[in-house]
Amino acid sequence: MGIPVAMISAIYELPLTTGAPRVVKGARIEHVCGDPSLGPEKDFEYGLRITRTALKALQTRVEGPTLFDPADMPPVREAVHAS
Repeated sequence: MGIPVAMISAIYELPLTTGAPRVVKGARIEHVCGDPSLGPEKDFEYGLRITRTALKALQTRVEGPTLFDPADMPPVREAVHAS
């Protein structure tokens, strides 16, 4: 078993058809891991969701080319620590 590989791509059909094992659906070609039009806070959250999806993809056993969609991931709430 080799090192797991995941690719984030806005044009996800291409890596899927060429045999990439794990493909994460990215946002847009010019901003694969975010969307600046959402504003700084929502753009950060969106990029974090894509990144977490990629980490989940790396931990998932696959038998062939598999698409991971950040929209399918449940939102994650960070714990807030007050001091």
